[in-house]
Amino acid sequence: MYEQRQYDDLWEQLDRWGTFILANLLWVVLALPLITLPAATAGLFAVMSRRVRGQQPELFRVFFGAMRQYGWKSLALALADVLLFGLIALNLRLFPLMNITDPLAWMSGSVTLAAGLVLLLANLYVWPLLILFDLPLRPLATMALKLVFAHPLESLGVLAATLAPVLISVLLPRAVFLFVTVALCAYIICWGTWRIMRPHLSEDELQTLEIQQRL
Repeated sequence: MYEQRQYDDLWEQLDRWGTFILANLLWVVLALPLITLPAATAGLFAVMSRRVRGQQPELFRVFFGAMRQYGWKSLALALADVLLFGLIALNLRLFPLMNITDPLAWMSGSVTLAAGLVLLLANLYVWPLLILFDLPLRPLATMALKLVFAHPLESLGVLAATLAPVLISVLLPRAVFLFVTVALCAYIICWGTWRIMRPHLSEDELQTLEIQQRL
């Protein structure tokens, strides 16, 4: 009986890590055509969100189901990110051309950097929220921003934890990125943001999510 239990535990761990690695590989392959990158990101977050909440999801059904369900919204989110981050990058490029002794120039640069940081932090929430609630884009963005301003330090902590695997993988063989890095980042984001979001959810919302998780 003990040996059987050990065998079952080992098989469960292999299944979990196999799902993790396959999810990373799926994202890498499907992200190569840039047009499918947002949908692939939604698929990856759908898998990792369920894992964070204690479920071992059926990888292909959940991944490709999320790609179909959230494909257009994820594309719209990605395009909005490209536009907003592009405007921020443009402002930062123009900043050195301004008179750096002018207080208004310094204020403009500071506001631009702050806006970029807020946008980055909001993205930590908006992708898990998309998977959890499938709301229209405006309520998604509003909810994400509210969480950023309600929990700034915790949000920065999630961001730092998410960037750590990326920085480490730069020093490691490329196979690490291929098999682990992206899925690990998505897992950290889902884990961190879920612990921040969960106290804000009502019992009815939690029960609804639990029912959806079983489908």
